[in-house]
Amino acid sequence: MKIHEKIKFIRQDLGLSLQNVFDRGVAVFGKKALSYRTLQRIEEGDIAKFSSILKICCAIGIPLEKLIKDTELEGRLIIRKDERLDEYTYNDKVQANVISSPSRSFLALEMLLEVGGKTVWEHSPLIGNYEKWIYVINGRLTCYLGNEKFVLDKRDSISFESSIPHCFENSSGKPCLCIVIANPKHF
Repeated sequence: MKIHEKIKFIRQDLGLSLQNVFDRGVAVFGKKALSYRTLQRIEEGDIAKFSSILKICCAIGIPLEKLIKDTELEGRLIIRKDERLDEYTYNDKVQANVISSPSRSFLALEMLLEVGGKTVWEHSPLIGNYEKWIYVINGRLTCYLGNEKFVLDKRDSISFESSIPHCFENSSGKPCLCIVIANPKHF
């Protein structure tokens, strides 16, 4: 089943009109809600951004997993560079784009650290087996893992238990682009 067909099926099964979904979206997101016309286009089969799919889930009151189950998004999802699903801004010098499907058990990010950019200290839950893998595409990345410091250059990688407090920094003179994979996903 296509995602737009599933959205329409669930909406109708819940007895909601498109206007009801629009009104609920406005109640939750205010000015950042999807327009009525955007909702129409999505149900007609236009490609929806991941953030739009999440907004629809919130408006109709269902979890994302229920919406994508048994659709083309469940098994595979091609993510084009100009259609990234979601992004996270650590600060004005560090941004990360989600580049993996929401149905995967891992989270893949493309992270850009501008000159002088540094992430906050973070760690995954202490219970469970959480891992991260970092691959530097361009630039130089300094990884702080607990009390240790590792400097990675282009094409270097590192993997570690992500329950260890860690942060990343670009202290070089040019931007650093890297891939971050967290397994299982925790963000």
